[in-house]
Amino acid sequence: MQNDNQKGPNPFKLFLRDKGYYIVLVLCVAVVGVSGFLFVRTLSDKGDAPETVSLSVPLTPADSTKPAQKQPATTESVKPETPAPADNAAETMGSVDGLTEPAETAGTVRPVAGEIINEWAGDKLAYNETLRDWRVHEGIDIAAAAGSDVAAARDGMVSAIYEDELFGTTVALEHEGGYTSYYANLSAEPPVAVGQAVNAGDVIGAVGETASGELAIDSHLHFAVSCSGQPMDPQDFLD
Repeated sequence: MQNDNQKGPNPFKLFLRDKGYYIVLVLCVAVVGVSGFLFVRTLSDKGDAPETVSLSVPLTPADSTKPAQKQPATTESVKPETPAPADNAAETMGSVDGLTEPAETAGTVRPVAGEIINEWAGDKLAYNETLRDWRVHEGIDIAAAAGSDVAAARDGMVSAIYEDELFGTTVALEHEGGYTSYYANLSAEPPVAVGQAVNAGDVIGAVGETASGELAIDSHLHFAVSCSGQPMDPQDFLD
């Protein structure tokens, strides 16, 4: 035991006592260096975000400013264009509802040139000389000799060709604006086909004697018109 107490101090302890200050100093410097590196790196990472924001943020004011400066020029250029068609439409058409009708009226022709011998009676009863009874007459009868050409009253398309029980061979034409015109008491086999486009004045048939419900009156064309499926006075369509 005495020998152990007589031994000199532990070399490691002496080293720590003599060099411990420097070791702690080095460790502190290392910690400060690492911390500084991390801090700088953090700042640089955060610095990228502001750069990105600074690039995008100015674009919005710049973009919004440019249109704001050009907007008056664009608005001024558009405004004259919008009223111009509206004014022209007002002068030529009169109203939105008349966009089609005035143009069609200008291109309307009488299907045959004769006088009206039986007027429209769609809202009242009229005496039928052939059937000897009273009934509505949803059309007009226009005098015309058998074999006379029958013309399309307006531009349109042949929508149907059929044999009507009372009015005989009939050609139906569809027109713009929801109108349909019917040409009945025609001779068999009209020279048109379903789906065929026709112009006002084109021949679509000839006056015949196929209307069994109107045989008691002189030779004529039975002409009827409907608008959106509702019968109307054909004279209003022609006028």
